[in-house]
Amino acid sequence: MRVVHAEVTNFRALRDADIRIDSSTSLIVGRNNSGKTSFVNLFEKFFSSSEDAKFVLEDLTTSRIADLEHARRLFGEAEQHAAAGDEETSEVLRSKTVELVPAISLALTIDYNEEDDLAPISAVILDLDENCHTVRIVATLAATEPRKLLADFWEAGKRAGERFDSYKWLRRKFKDYFTATYRAVSPVDDSVTRELKPSAVRAILAVRFIYAQNKFDDTPADKTRTLSKTFEAYYRSSSTDERRGRNIDQIEEALASASTELDANYDEIFKPFLDDLHTFGLGLVTPLHAPRIVSLIEGSAVLRGSTRIQYPSGDAQYPLPEGHNGLGYSKLIFTILQVRGFIESCDQASPQPALQILFIEEPEAHLHPQMQETFIKNIENYIKSKTTRNVQVVITTHSSHMVARSGFAKIRYFDATGRDITIKDLSTFQANVKKTGDGKETLRFLEQYMELHRCDMFFADKIILIEGTAERLLLPKMIARCAEGLQRQYVSVIEVGDAYAVRFRELLKFLNVKCLIITDLDSVDPSKPKRLGCRPDTPNAHTSNSTLKKWLPGKDTITSLLETTTEGKISNNVRVAYQVPERPDGPCGRSFEDAFIIANAATLATNLSSLALKRHFVRTVGDNPSKLTIEARAYDIAENLRDHKTDFAFDAMLLNDWKVPRYIDEGLQWLTRP
Repeated sequence: MRVVHAEVTNFRALRDADIRIDSSTSLIVGRNNSGKTSFVNLFEKFFSSSEDAKFVLEDLTTSRIADLEHARRLFGEAEQHAAAGDEETSEVLRSKTVELVPAISLALTIDYNEEDDLAPISAVILDLDENCHTVRIVATLAATEPRKLLADFWEAGKRAGERFDSYKWLRRKFKDYFTATYRAVSPVDDSVTRELKPSAVRAILAVRFIYAQNKFDDTPADKTRTLSKTFEAYYRSSSTDERRGRNIDQIEEALASASTELDANYDEIFKPFLDDLHTFGLGLVTPLHAPRIVSLIEGSAVLRGSTRIQYPSGDAQYPLPEGHNGLGYSKLIFTILQVRGFIESCDQASPQPALQILFIEEPEAHLHPQMQETFIKNIENYIKSKTTRNVQVVITTHSSHMVARSGFAKIRYFDATGRDITIKDLSTFQANVKKTGDGKETLRFLEQYMELHRCDMFFADKIILIEGTAERLLLPKMIARCAEGLQRQYVSVIEVGDAYAVRFRELLKFLNVKCLIITDLDSVDPSKPKRLGCRPDTPNAHTSNSTLKKWLPGKDTITSLLETTTEGKISNNVRVAYQVPERPDGPCGRSFEDAFIIANAATLATNLSSLALKRHFVRTVGDNPSKLTIEARAYDIAENLRDHKTDFAFDAMLLNDWKVPRYIDEGLQWLTRP
């Protein structure tokens, strides 16, 4: 039994969203402010019993808040028609105002099979179809009496006149008019429903939320006790010690003498959990070791504040307080303890919930990359080792390392490029790509690339694909010189080479993020054996670049490529940039190196003596070449530098007043624009 779909309506930026939930782990990714945390918050507000999880006006999608103001004004028109005796028009307008009153909803689709225990969900099974193994639960926040809300809203505005602030009135009165309700809805007939009590829904669905912003602190004092308090809570939920109810004064002396025994009991209680930490690498990296829980009895703090975490020092003689441990390990310990506590609370619940969903927000916080990979790699197996129940995990993350480890099928991408946020399922992307001619090879390449490289395109505002090392090293400087606006955006730079950029085509289309491909003209002479490289001005020269031939602009000859307009280099959100002459009728580069040399011929001529690669220039153009000589022989110089591209990039960095080659300048300027 598992939740398979969650449909969200009118909650913050999620105006109309449909998210497929993986049977084990769903990884929610996307740029900042793309609705990832909002999705988690909605579950908390509907299914958590926390007093802090209350709805407020700002939880409505902003456009729907505006609908409330529109409804107020329309209600005023209805009142005017009623006062004039036109009840028919007045009633029509009132009906329209009610339709404008928004509601927040979360509809969950749940699948089960014949082997599942159906007793916990019997109240939500509304169909008699033996072949239907689906139920739906719809949680809704709506105005209980929308007409009364609008009448009061209108009257308040009428009384206040021009001083009326409708937004403040709605904020203040929101909880008085909007109430959460829960219904079971037949999956085969929406008109068949049954109202559910909140307690009944929470008995079916158990949820736990582990947020990123836990109050950890690594100050070297024994004041920060987030972990200690968490262990205390874990102990309270696990212990059946009846002495808790005894008078503190009566047991103070006994507790002091029993401290050693309590330590042994703590070891027994927490040993299974502390052993679990080794699964996630704790204890393998010196000098960090698994913690030990000890009792520090402080009189009146018997039931509260009497537990501490301590870590052994280097010689194991002098225990150190919890604040001396790093934030990363504290975060990991806290998270795993919360996971285990959730599993045990579900197992101990009576009746036991039919469904369990664990939400973990940005578990990578404070974890270094290797710990991030270890966490995402082991979390599923860890849960399976602790329970036979199907605990579904929903993780929001900005970690490229976690994405690389998870694979496409588990990723849900929140696309915020349009007016409304769209949720894209990468398992669907995976299935669609497989259907293409070389789809399996493309998927294998992308998955291996994500494992081997830091691939952060899922979180980027803009993406740049580049060919080689020289471009990668110089790109930050080029952005600073000609596209300063990009420095304030999250730009993912991916080094792919000319032969593999095409492999990213479907993924970039799926992500719908603005992307610039910086590639080379790669002119070759088709009349020569093996189509050897040649100068771009060679008659009938072609390109060997698969990106230019198979993708953008989809042309083969150098002449046609150089004649392509800017519009011809753009397809939707993707633009290609390749070498063009720096000036009309001037020479054109074949690669980044000769294009840079042409663009900076004067600077290179002036600073030739300072170059580490001076000898490669001298070999081609002599000791004191002119700007025109360097410009004319740029192709030959670049050929001499073929095996020294990284050194050439470092030489370029040390030059003063160098220019960005025109083709890159134009591409970056395009990428800067919204």
